[in-house]
Amino acid sequence: MGSWIFGGLTAVNLVVISALITVGPVDAAIRTSTGALAAALPLNVAGIVLLRLIKDVKDVGLDDITLRSFQEAGFPEIDAYFPLLRERASANARRSRVALLYSLGIAALSIALTLTGMTAAVWHMGRWIAFVLVSAVILSAALVAVALAHAQPPESDAERHLKRRYREHRAEGA
Repeated sequence: MGSWIFGGLTAVNLVVISALITVGPVDAAIRTSTGALAAALPLNVAGIVLLRLIKDVKDVGLDDITLRSFQEAGFPEIDAYFPLLRERASANARRSRVALLYSLGIAALSIALTLTGMTAAVWHMGRWIAFVLVSAVILSAALVAVALAHAQPPESDAERHLKRRYREHRAEGA
């Protein structure tokens, strides 16, 4: 899903920035828009590369291939540089978690820059249009959050019981 987000942002940035280049630097809004969208493009590529790299490392088993290659090449004590087999799963999970957190941060920054660029571009046409765009983005984000909240499965009896025990435990400690 992350690749779709970064791909969509890249497409929007390229389409808008190509139109802005033909307009030229006529005012501050166009220059701001072009700058923000240009800054977002490398972030989108970095996000796609990061997500793809983590997926490929996991799918291909790059750690195992690398270890085998070094062993076959006769590197002395190469096993000391690689985690033990039982530790590899937690190392891979940590690597994936870190990469996903970084990609989330990259996506947030890229979305902010893209929104800034789009807002500045429509600001050139009229301030009220920029206000409408920002308002629509806020409304859309709120609707997505509400939809995701309603899509959650209902709370099970066991979960309700655990939450009640946790609240009681916290109340006793307070």
